[in-house]
Amino acid sequence: MKRLAIGICVLTMGLAGCNSYNSCDPCGDRCIDNQPPAVPTCVTSITGDTYVIVEWNPVVVDDIEGYGVYRSRSYDGTYMRIGDVAWDEPTEFWDEGLTNGVTYFYAVDAYDISGNVSELSYEWVDDTPRPEGWDLQWMTRQFEPNEAGIAIIPDQYDSIVILPYNAFAAQYYLSRPEGGLMRIVPLRGNQLQDFGFTYSEDDISEAPVDGWSSNPDGVEVILKHTYILRTTTGYYGKIRVETMGPNWAIVYWAFQGQQWNTELAPRLVGSTP
Repeated sequence: MKRLAIGICVLTMGLAGCNSYNSCDPCGDRCIDNQPPAVPTCVTSITGDTYVIVEWNPVVVDDIEGYGVYRSRSYDGTYMRIGDVAWDEPTEFWDEGLTNGVTYFYAVDAYDISGNVSELSYEWVDDTPRPEGWDLQWMTRQFEPNEAGIAIIPDQYDSIVILPYNAFAAQYYLSRPEGGLMRIVPLRGNQLQDFGFTYSEDDISEAPVDGWSSNPDGVEVILKHTYILRTTTGYYGKIRVETMGPNWAIVYWAFQGQQWNTELAPRLVGSTP
């Protein structure tokens, strides 16, 4: 069960008339609204670089005043209130200044003008921010061997690192033999797969379970294709070829700094455990 770490405020407001959602005092001169709003539904999160966006469906009642957004380090842990969103604002909240590679859990409640508060949302919504970047210039080993290797080393670097293709730490390198096609080549058991054409960097949100290859021939580099990486050290990443030339490629990149965590981009749905 989710637990709240908040103080309780009670507001009493004068309302005209009584209905099934209100109770009247014995004097009959005022009515007290004691019906909480519905619990927010369809709570989801979107993964960012040191931030998470939390979204949900609006609660449609006449007296809704706003929403509280909460964060915890575990689903059934203590949830701290981190922000409020007014009823007439978009139902989303940007939680910024987070630590990449750390998993956070989120919940939302709704409150009305009388101070009634719903329960916390029921969905299991967790998110692990991860670093990303654009315009990484990657050279072929035949053209510039010292800038042909890449590696994902989260405990040392907060970006994909470029290094010589034959460096011990290199996990993949770019190659284009004379008269041949440009290819991404995995080294020493590191794996990858061509996920095909993608319209944007965020089209792939989760690393797949199957389809991995460590074939030393590598895979062909194709413009606008996204390639998923899985290192022998247990980290997942992705690169998308934005532009390319005869001996180089400019790529977007992202990787998950938490070992064995396959989340790479927007987590589009929450789920009820």
